[in-house]
Amino acid sequence: MLGRIFHPENRFFQITARLVDLVLLSLLWLAASLPLVTLGPASAALYDTVVKTFRTKEETTPYRRFLQVFRRELRVGIPTSLAVLAIGFLMYCLYVFFLLSAPASPMWYTLFFTFLVVVLLLIGIVSYLFPVLSRFTFGVGGLIGTCIKLALAHLPVTACLAIVTAAGAWVCLRYWWPVLFVPGVLALLASQPLERIFQPYVDQQRSAGEAPPED
Repeated sequence: MLGRIFHPENRFFQITARLVDLVLLSLLWLAASLPLVTLGPASAALYDTVVKTFRTKEETTPYRRFLQVFRRELRVGIPTSLAVLAIGFLMYCLYVFFLLSAPASPMWYTLFFTFLVVVLLLIGIVSYLFPVLSRFTFGVGGLIGTCIKLALAHLPVTACLAIVTAAGAWVCLRYWWPVLFVPGVLALLASQPLERIFQPYVDQQRSAGEAPPED
């Protein structure tokens, strides 16, 4: 009985092993992100590992894969993370400003709504950044420019990514325990539309033997 349950081909065992991988990868992402400036490389590593482990099932050593991609993306990922953190801090300051300002006129509501739309768009762009970094080779400027173009070219996907990412971040900040699995789940959910968007560029990269164009 126990032999059948824990047999590698047993469906229950496979599902349990995948859930454990998802939790451990989420914790590995959290540990790698603690310095904050490594948030980008950690997110790129998480996305790449989740895609290779859960979608394509090419990877059988996910934790080693995570560390390899993390080290590989440090050079571009750290300055990109600093840019994201700086913009995030600016958006937070503006949010506090709006909260401290009295909503005395329709103009306040118009400005606040515009601000929320801009924040949502920025979150959507960030949702592309580190998945793109994990799949293709770019410098910081090329990476950011490419992701802005992709976000604007796929606005419905961008809006969905922004909402899901913002909701996941809020849940993790509001309660501590979802961080055990939410980062991995977000990467897996994001990979559904993103891999379809990336596929033409991946095919072009394979056929040309070079990084995809930025447009």
